[in-house]
Amino acid sequence: MKQRKSERIELLHPNGTMSPSMFDLSKTGVCAFSAKKLEKGAFVFIKINTLRIKAKVVYSMERTDGFRAGMEFCDLTPEQTKGLSDLVDKFSRGIPISCAVEA
Repeated sequence: MKQRKSERIELLHPNGTMSPSMFDLSKTGVCAFSAKKLEKGAFVFIKINTLRIKAKVVYSMERTDGFRAGMEFCDLTPEQTKGLSDLVDKFSRGIPISCAVEA
C-alpha cells in the first residue's frame, strides 16, 4: 500500500457532514466528487477556490450519486505549492473552501 506523502485534512461542513464536492485534501492530492467516472491515470484539472491545478487520477469509485475520485497533484508551480499550503492551513482552521473537477 502506498504511503501518504503529506497529512490529509478531511473537509467537513459546519454541521459535521462531509463536503459534497471534496472529501479530503493534502498538499499533494485531493479526494473529490465527480459526476462522471474519471479513468485511472487520466489527467484533469482541479479548481480549489481560485487555484487551478493539474492532477492525475489515482482511483475512481462509484457512489449512488456519482464518483469519488482520488487525485495526485502534478507539475505544481511554486505559487501553486504555496497556495495549496495556505488552503490546507485555512481549512484546518475552519475556513470553507470550494472544489470542482474539470475533466
